[in-house]
Amino acid sequence: MLRTLGASNGRRTRPQQLLPQLSNLPFSQQQKMVLHMKAGLVQNASPWIHPALSSNSNAPSGATPFAITPLPSGNLAQPWVAYPAPGASAVTVITYTVPPGMVALIRFLSIVHFGGNDPSGTGQVIWRVLQNGGGIQGLNSLTATFGTFAAPKTLTAPIIGMENDTIIVTAEVPATFPGGAAVPPLSAGAGTGASFDGFTYTIAGATSPTPGSY
Repeated sequence: MLRTLGASNGRRTRPQQLLPQLSNLPFSQQQKMVLHMKAGLVQNASPWIHPALSSNSNAPSGATPFAITPLPSGNLAQPWVAYPAPGASAVTVITYTVPPGMVALIRFLSIVHFGGNDPSGTGQVIWRVLQNGGGIQGLNSLTATFGTFAAPKTLTAPIIGMENDTIIVTAEVPATFPGGAAVPPLSAGAGTGASFDGFTYTIAGATSPTPGSY
């Protein structure tokens, strides 16, 4: 019988066990041993991101800051990303891929419109923030601009990306408004831009130590 299974009986020096009822469960000894080992691995695993990093405090020493904005278009008449035609595929406004061996925390975000007749609130434009192709909750269907380049908004919780994750902002013009009326093309020369502001940190440095050891 495994002496490490089950709760301490108070007469031995071994600590309280993670699965105190394991000895009484209808599993084989081998199955109990596997469950016991897995429980130990989970208990001793570090939390993913150190709390000091995932807060909105200043970046730690050794972090590398970054700011991502749209690539230059080379077109003086249309310097920013042009909106697609109504009903066409979404366009990518900005994209960022986390470098190998690093964790990225995006703390500030801006999504802006350039040109006349700001479509915010009309349903004429939908902006999405996606991570590896999936929408980020709360940012995956924005119908209004978000902060400005001069004053990007602080995210309530930072967007956290692991090495090789890709985070993008897209813009699309639906074929119809929510009420069903056709959406007209946006004004000539109108465009959109976005920015990510944050920092990267090594995975080893970003991983929190075992609870109670710091």
